[in-house]
Amino acid sequence: MEAFEFSRQTIEACAKYDFIHEIEIQLLDEPVAKIKAIIDSDTFISIFYNAETYKYSFALIKENKRILGADNARNWHIHPFESPDSHLESSGLSLSDFLDMLASNKDKW
Repeated sequence: MEAFEFSRQTIEACAKYDFIHEIEIQLLDEPVAKIKAIIDSDTFISIFYNAETYKYSFALIKENKRILGADNARNWHIHPFESPDSHLESSGLSLSDFLDMLASNKDKW
């Protein structure tokens, strides 16, 4: 999938969640897309995709700190709420999977 298509799908996915108030395309230059899904003034989701390397990264950032993340650097893993600097191996995650995880754990952020 090209970065442009990933960006289009990201916008569509984010539109389904009422806690996301704005989408900011920070970089869209094939093969890379970097998107910021803004929740409030100090909370956002950082979304990254590289079409050449098939690298994905999703991170919930609050007050400039990652509080939840998921990426496939080396292999898929999650940076959990309880310990965002640790790595828990996982199966592949889509952006929608990550957003669902946020929606069902609002009490943790």
